[in-house]
Amino acid sequence: MAEPDAGARGSLTISDRALTAITRQVALEVPGVASEEHAGTVERTLGRGFPRVSWHRTGDHASVDVEIALVWPSSAAHVTGAVQDAVARELERQAGQKVGRVDVRVRDVVRASAARPVARVR
Repeated sequence: MAEPDAGARGSLTISDRALTAITRQVALEVPGVASEEHAGTVERTLGRGFPRVSWHRTGDHASVDVEIALVWPSSAAHVTGAVQDAVARELERQAGQKVGRVDVRVRDVVRASAARPVARVR
């Protein structure tokens, strides 16, 4: 017996929450995007760390806004372009989401962990 056409089997709906999780993970994998460890304790506790993601969807078409923290001295133009490309590619690949637009804003610039001063106890 042949498998029915995918369209005849039903539909798949992916929640904004799942798409947000995919987008955050993809953005964090781009070199130059600061991980959540760079956010302060209060921001992490309140869920206000970066990257932040918001959506505007109509069916399977979307536009995405991503706010990131940039690791100094990374190029903002290079990193934001890489985030745009990676997010659009992976949302199409992983979720079948057609992304018409990915806006990336740099909201903070942080030092790399290795460059952060270490507190000393005397």
